[in-house]
Amino acid sequence: MEYLILLSYCSLLSWTYLMFFHGRIELLNDNFFWSNKIIFEHQFKFSNNYIHNEKVCVIIPARNEEKTIIKTLDSLVNQKYKNLEIIVIDDNSSDKTAEIVTHFKKRFNKITLLHGKKLPPNWVGKTWALKQGVDLANKKKFAYLMFIDSDIALKKNLVNNVIFFLKSNNLLMISLMAKLSCNSIWEKMLIPAFIFFFQKLYPFNLVKNKNSNVSAAAGGFIFCKASVFRQENLYNKIKDRVIDDCNMAELLKQKGKIWLGLTNEVFSKRSYNNLRSIWKMVSRTAFEQLNYSFALLLISLIGLSLIYLFPMTNLIFTPFIYESKKTILHLFIPNCISTLLMMIIFSPTLKFYNVSRIYLLTFPVAAILYICMTVSSAINHFFFQGNSWKGRKY
Repeated sequence: MEYLILLSYCSLLSWTYLMFFHGRIELLNDNFFWSNKIIFEHQFKFSNNYIHNEKVCVIIPARNEEKTIIKTLDSLVNQKYKNLEIIVIDDNSSDKTAEIVTHFKKRFNKITLLHGKKLPPNWVGKTWALKQGVDLANKKKFAYLMFIDSDIALKKNLVNNVIFFLKSNNLLMISLMAKLSCNSIWEKMLIPAFIFFFQKLYPFNLVKNKNSNVSAAAGGFIFCKASVFRQENLYNKIKDRVIDDCNMAELLKQKGKIWLGLTNEVFSKRSYNNLRSIWKMVSRTAFEQLNYSFALLLISLIGLSLIYLFPMTNLIFTPFIYESKKTILHLFIPNCISTLLMMIIFSPTLKFYNVSRIYLLTFPVAAILYICMTVSSAINHFFFQGNSWKGRKY
């Protein structure tokens, strides 16, 4: 019994730390990592009087993206940014991706379709595609490179505002977390939790702080100065990394200031209508996130169970198992507070995604599923030669 009480207070201590201290260096100035207040369009007052004209190259890796890429290209043309060029790398697609891009050139002639070469050994598919795109872009004198996924759409005038923000803050890179689809039940249960876990792992306050070792980016939208790639194509340094965005952010932060935040102006057109699609997305990178370490996997599983499952489970079952009022009280109070803190902390993410607060009750279930996805990622790595993604093993 004593150990259950001890675990209850350990869980409460963890939630107290997450609530008030995690991801904050300056307690009086830094936002709480869970508050979702670091939103790109809220950080600065943008003005239409500042019209930029520097050359921007958009690099899009595409593998079997016939369902989404046209919306991505449309949103880029609708930016009305005069000095914008597009490179689409067809990463050995077996569908009509290349055909769609070729046809789109009739509407926008500053687009280049690069047929990707065969994937060489020790390279990850997306990283290899991006490397080829940068090699081609380096042949011209672009001021900025913008890397976006082929399911991403942008709201109007975003490119101009990003340049304005980058210049105003003397940044080397800006990355915006695309707003993911959140319509199906599985999306509502798991996507906000995914965003929450990402912000917990990479607090935005620490990413933008030059004195912090934390660096991260969201691969759906990365905008950076082209000059950093001219002397050396940085993708050569991360050729075997599945998590290309965060590894690239680490390299860029060594050279200058970077910024990562949420936004309502970059959104994904890809839907995750079932558990399997989300499972594959997460398990592809989960074990690499733990540096392929069994010890870190075990620690993560214990930590997730203690923090996310233990409080609510105890609240539900304690009154039915124990008869002593004193025992029930000692278990009820810390677990009740922990559950309350959990709901307070998770609420802003649900609000940002316009998801009903009823999904606060499913947060522990989401944690269980993410635990299973992480274990699945490790099992695939050890026993099935890696995790599959778009017909490739990683």
